[in-house]
Amino acid sequence: MQKLPLDQIMIFIVFLLILFLIIFYLRRKPPLKYKAVQKIFTPSEQKFYHHLQQAVGDEFYIFAKVRAADVLLPVNAKDRSRWQSAFNKIACKHFDYVLCDAELSIVGAIELDDASHRRADRVQRDAFIEWACKSAGVPLIRIKTAKKYDIKELRATILCQCKVSKA
Repeated sequence: MQKLPLDQIMIFIVFLLILFLIIFYLRRKPPLKYKAVQKIFTPSEQKFYHHLQQAVGDEFYIFAKVRAADVLLPVNAKDRSRWQSAFNKIACKHFDYVLCDAELSIVGAIELDDASHRRADRVQRDAFIEWACKSAGVPLIRIKTAKKYDIKELRATILCQCKVSKA
């Protein structure tokens, strides 16, 4: 068998490298651009937000679309992968509204339930979030979307479920 000279081997390697780089460059897709979202709320979320503001007044701060992972964390576990798995289950979920007191301590979370919450995947997600909140001691208030909200009733529900003694 005849040996190839070293310079031919080097040329062949450079050729393969250039070919690889060309293929890699041509297959690379440009990143997608982003567009600004015009409003943070859907119309029903916006309507509820205004009623919620009236119901809680200056008593609570209202935060919207808060990541569940900013409200709930798995308890420490010796098994890091188990902790990470539990964290991943909440990382992409969010609460519609979170109520905080003057010290910005969380007093409760609110889920506004529209028709989408009757879908099987949402029912399962809602059950998990309810369990997670209960296990963490975070009150979760579920409010069905409505054409009109009774401010006094909404306030009473919030104060009762958040175990707040003020009337």
